[in-house]
Amino acid sequence: MKIKLLSILLGGSISLISFSGCESGQKAKQGVAWGAATGAVLGAIVGHQSGERGAGAAIGAAGGALIGHAVGDDNDGKVAQQRRNQTDLEIARARQAKAEADAKKERLIVTGMKAEDAEILAAKQKAEAAEAELARLLKEREDAIAKAKALESYEQRQKEAQEQIKNLQGS
Repeated sequence: MKIKLLSILLGGSISLISFSGCESGQKAKQGVAWGAATGAVLGAIVGHQSGERGAGAAIGAAGGALIGHAVGDDNDGKVAQQRRNQTDLEIARARQAKAEADAKKERLIVTGMKAEDAEILAAKQKAEAAEAELARLLKEREDAIAKAKALESYEQRQKEAQEQIKNLQGS
């Protein structure tokens, strides 16, 4: 009777472990393996106390595998839910970005419809006037720099000429 019970429990444990891999996630599979190993060790220890070490190990392995599978499957569910939440968040962000781009495009269209030719012409004239003022200021600056260089050049020539006169008069 004991050998028959031990065989049934051991066979059931092996079947449970092998079937748990079919549709379970990675953490459930790991949970079965760790649970079966831990349960077998603990079952053997408890079974040893009552003189049924093998039966205790088999029962412990089966129980541990069941508990390990349940815990691992729960963890797989949490991981899957986190992935779904992340995907939903990314989809929501993409939709929001598209909606903002569409709204901006719509604002530009509405603004363009409200703008009249006189308003556009006035804006163009203001831009051209500002560009003309900038060009005038840049030209003034360029002319002032050229005058300063010319003045410096003439002063240098005068200084060199005076030095030559001084040398000629001194000799």
